[in-house]
Amino acid sequence: MNVRCRLIAAGAAVVGLLLVAGCGGSGGTGAPATTAPPGTVPLISTNDLPAARSGEVHLFGINDLHGNLQPPTGTNGHVGTYAAGGASYLAAHLAKLKVKYPDSAVLSAGDNVSASPLVSALFHDEPAIDFLDSIGTAASSVGNHEFDHGVPELTRLQRGGCAADGCSPGEPFRGATFPYLAANVTDGNGQLPPGLKAWTMLTVGGHKIGVVGVVTPDTVNIVMPQGIQGYRFGDEVDAIDKTVPEMRAAGAETVVALLHDGGSQQTHGGPVDYNACADITGNVTTLAQRVDPAVKVLITGHTHQAYNCTIAGKVVTQASSYGRLISDITLRFHDGTVDASAVNRVVTHDITPDPAAAKLVDFFAAQAEPRAKRVIGDSTGPLPMEPAPAGDSPLGDVIADAMLSAMAPAQAVAAFMNPGGVRADLSGGAITYEQAYTVQPFGNEVVTVRLTGDQIVNLLEQQWNNVSKPGVLSVAGISYAYDDNAPTGHKVVPGSVQIGGQPLNPTAAYQVSTNNFLAAGGDGFTVFTQGSQTAVGPTDLDALESYLRTRGSVQPPPARIERR
Repeated sequence: MNVRCRLIAAGAAVVGLLLVAGCGGSGGTGAPATTAPPGTVPLISTNDLPAARSGEVHLFGINDLHGNLQPPTGTNGHVGTYAAGGASYLAAHLAKLKVKYPDSAVLSAGDNVSASPLVSALFHDEPAIDFLDSIGTAASSVGNHEFDHGVPELTRLQRGGCAADGCSPGEPFRGATFPYLAANVTDGNGQLPPGLKAWTMLTVGGHKIGVVGVVTPDTVNIVMPQGIQGYRFGDEVDAIDKTVPEMRAAGAETVVALLHDGGSQQTHGGPVDYNACADITGNVTTLAQRVDPAVKVLITGHTHQAYNCTIAGKVVTQASSYGRLISDITLRFHDGTVDASAVNRVVTHDITPDPAAAKLVDFFAAQAEPRAKRVIGDSTGPLPMEPAPAGDSPLGDVIADAMLSAMAPAQAVAAFMNPGGVRADLSGGAITYEQAYTVQPFGNEVVTVRLTGDQIVNLLEQQWNNVSKPGVLSVAGISYAYDDNAPTGHKVVPGSVQIGGQPLNPTAAYQVSTNNFLAAGGDGFTVFTQGSQTAVGPTDLDALESYLRTRGSVQPPPARIERR
């Protein structure tokens, strides 16, 4: 048996032992909380779990794991003031929940893979799939990031087999044992991607539960167009509602939707209560109101937020991201009806890590370590991914500098970087390959595109007239000012755009550098497709590594964009 199989088998054995020890019990479904200091949100985790009542089934929802097998760091590793996340802790909390609630199932709302730390990404996110299998995941919707490397790679993650560059490590990858669900993703003949399903049926505690999965239609704007060519991403609610009669006919007593789309609470500056539903954004309400009443639960994702809502008689949850929360959803079957309730529980670190999950993570971490720990540069101060006051990010600007430098031999004079492509901060000091990879995990190519001055202005204007709302681009070699209060299409201050310190010539042609995702119109920046691609350079990560190696200590860059 190979290492991968031994680790999964060990995980199954540990969970099996815990389940045998945990049968029985009755009671309510409250959520005791610890006492918290004023101004902070009380901790609700897996302590003092109430006993299960008769006819009760639990669903444990997660979303947006993104291959974060090791505990995430910085703000990404906390829920409020509480350190949270990490596969071994997530597995331990789930095992504890399964002991208390043996009639249960684990579900994911997508983005299990891609935009991942090196320990998973270096092995094509096979470790993340192995982990999800080891905790008994019953089903997952696809997320937009499941399509980052194209439909064929998603099919491989489902069905198994070696990646294009070979098997790593050891024996061939066997694929996910859980089904990926993609009810609203179809080709021209109405067929789903190979190997995927629209819905599945779970039998939990003797009850049949239909589970359907969908992904945001905005996927067409935020993944590489070539990877999803020929597929359309239809209306989520229409796709869910189409499956309800099929699931009912197959005996489903209720329906749960795994929906890789979501919103956020609007707390207006206060702390976010991960079990609240404060002024939830309108798209979440609209989705819940539109969907068939047979759908009792919507487990959402995509926005990396935490909320616990009841809308139009339906429970709507999201469990933040990176394995930091578990949405513990209770379905109670009685008198021919089904009641639903939920509580989000923090994946704290005050619990003994699950040994099988820890062993799996340690194995892949050891495989990645020689490359991960290699120092490739340093910075004199922190380089945050969060936007500066004008909207661009210091780290995004450094990445743009690297793309401009990489394509200088192709006469590039400016560079543009999308904020969604910057996935983590750099804290300052030595920069390792692992840190750089975590910042830029997509493996995009750096390219040059020929644009006129007028097209560059139109490109900048698209930042405020964009269906994907990606935010302000980070830049290099170019500066400009904008007025937020000006009408759409006229926000760039006339005469303010300069390239190389010189005023922009509207009719002149300029070579600009970007990644091939943006060059293909990604994030809705369609102006790039109006130009002609003139050169292909290194991957974005290779460009960043080369830049860091040759520039000495990188300083946090001054502002390049002015907001008036």
